[in-house]
Amino acid sequence: MINRNIYGGLMSGTSLDGVDGLLVSFTSDHQLQVLARSSLPFPEKLRNLLLSLAHSENISFTDLASAEQALTQHYALCWQELEKQVPGIKPEALGCHGQTLEHRPAIGYSLQLLDPSLLAELTGCNIVCDFRRRDLAAGGQGAPLVPAFHRGFFGSVKEDRMIVNLGGIGNLTWLPRNHADEPLGFDTGPANLLLDAWCHKHQGTKQDENGNWAKRGQINHELLDQLLKDAYFSAPYPKSTGREMFNLPWLEKKLGSSGVKALKAVDIQATLVELTARSLCQAIQQLDPRQSAQILICGGGSKNTYLMERIAELARPRNVATTENAGLPPQDVEAAAFAWLAHQHLLKKPGNLPSATGAQGPRILGGFYPA
Repeated sequence: MINRNIYGGLMSGTSLDGVDGLLVSFTSDHQLQVLARSSLPFPEKLRNLLLSLAHSENISFTDLASAEQALTQHYALCWQELEKQVPGIKPEALGCHGQTLEHRPAIGYSLQLLDPSLLAELTGCNIVCDFRRRDLAAGGQGAPLVPAFHRGFFGSVKEDRMIVNLGGIGNLTWLPRNHADEPLGFDTGPANLLLDAWCHKHQGTKQDENGNWAKRGQINHELLDQLLKDAYFSAPYPKSTGREMFNLPWLEKKLGSSGVKALKAVDIQATLVELTARSLCQAIQQLDPRQSAQILICGGGSKNTYLMERIAELARPRNVATTENAGLPPQDVEAAAFAWLAHQHLLKKPGNLPSATGAQGPRILGGFYPA
């Protein structure tokens, strides 16, 4: 029997580190209660396959099919971990983002890999997915998708707030305390994506734990200035980006044309942390010139102590904390957002925020695949 107002959210982001799952109950006052949570890292073979497919100009259909099936099975495993914690509960639907392989809003295209029919078979649950296309069809960027959820869950009449997600890409949502003012949101640029890729190349690890390696380096301001000259950072919003724009070839091209003499790898890592922090804080200053907002950070980057230190320093005098301070742990936010998007879909209510995506108006997002 389906339990009313209970939904699952399954999310894997640009960082390609794994799947975060959440089972939540939505209350009558539009808040949520977390019933179960799970994080399931990608096996190395699947992660490498997804990396090879992301922004590839030559895709093998055999590889694409293998990746889609293995990825969908991994989502199902994450659901099973949730199910073990609350046996007997059947959600109204699972909202699943799928794995972004390509995001090109300029041509109205975005690909999130997933086999929703297989996921429905494996989980026995209704599936809501493919959230970006309707917004794209309405002239939007199809991203960021989470600002509408941020508005509903984190909005405050007491203070201006800025919700920052530090995933593979950084994005923010501006939530003015005066609800007559329109919320805004957009992608600010690279976050964990470049940091993880450079660390893996030079340290052989998936990530720079706590930013300890970067903290030993020296920021090269000449290189930083060159990186910040990329047209994306000064482009007007609404805007969104991904791995197809910010990647190791992009960085290596910038290194080759910067005129900066050979740098130590650790100094480049420190400079990449500064790039993430500065591009984010430039956007924060643009939206909050009065410097009044409370900054609440979520996503995997919130665990990077050095990055958090740099953001706190550059965002002063604003207070910087994590979304834990507003009732939702940083790792839960995006999975909760996709549970909420599934909830909105079944209620036949819009899930996008046109001021963030640029769509022509509010739209019901996603496609429905019954159990």
